[in-house]
Amino acid sequence: MSELSTASSFRAQASEILSLLSNGQSLSHTQLEFTSTPLYIHLSSELALTTGSALGCKPPTPEQCLSAFQTANKVGLTAGARAWTKHAHRSQEYHPSTVSKKDKGEAGWWGRASGPRDYLNEGAYQLYCKIMKEASWKNVHMLPHDILAYEIRVPEGYGMRWSQDRGPPKEGEVAMTGAPEGQDDVPERPWIFRGFVEPMIENGHEIGWRHALRAPTIGVEPSSDEQQ
Repeated sequence: MSELSTASSFRAQASEILSLLSNGQSLSHTQLEFTSTPLYIHLSSELALTTGSALGCKPPTPEQCLSAFQTANKVGLTAGARAWTKHAHRSQEYHPSTVSKKDKGEAGWWGRASGPRDYLNEGAYQLYCKIMKEASWKNVHMLPHDILAYEIRVPEGYGMRWSQDRGPPKEGEVAMTGAPEGQDDVPERPWIFRGFVEPMIENGHEIGWRHALRAPTIGVEPSSDEQQ
């Protein structure tokens, strides 16, 4: 996770403009021109600036992020909880002879994702809150097939990802208003919670995406009734 060498300079310009606007001060002609650029839209959203950044595309709001995360399936398990059950084993300490998802090993950064539905939902929500509070990296970038991704990570590299379909309009869809240049015909579609993300490591697939890096677990303790 690294930014372009020009990121700090452009971010300073954006910060100055935001400060002037918050104090009700006027902008110079050059500053006004900058506020209409995709780059300013990106930086004013507090996003990282990388070669893959989707400039001009705004990230989901906190409300949209939480709504997508808390979307439940037919049995009441949230999207976040389902993702937690898939990722919890990946932060366990790596042992070459035991890379199975069934191996509990150390609890790891994600904690243990097992128990009743309500325990899983609450534990996943606490992870959501922890990552949102400690996030040090946010970015939007395009994935194949016109999918816009929003990703946030904490300093250790763990994080979450949402996605939005930015493909051509389908029959009956209404185009977005105020869309970035070149995307005026893209309809407004909901953000979907895509899952948790792991720190980048070499040979991740071969070692089952397990990480030696660990932090205190978070999550609720099952009640005595839930443990029975």
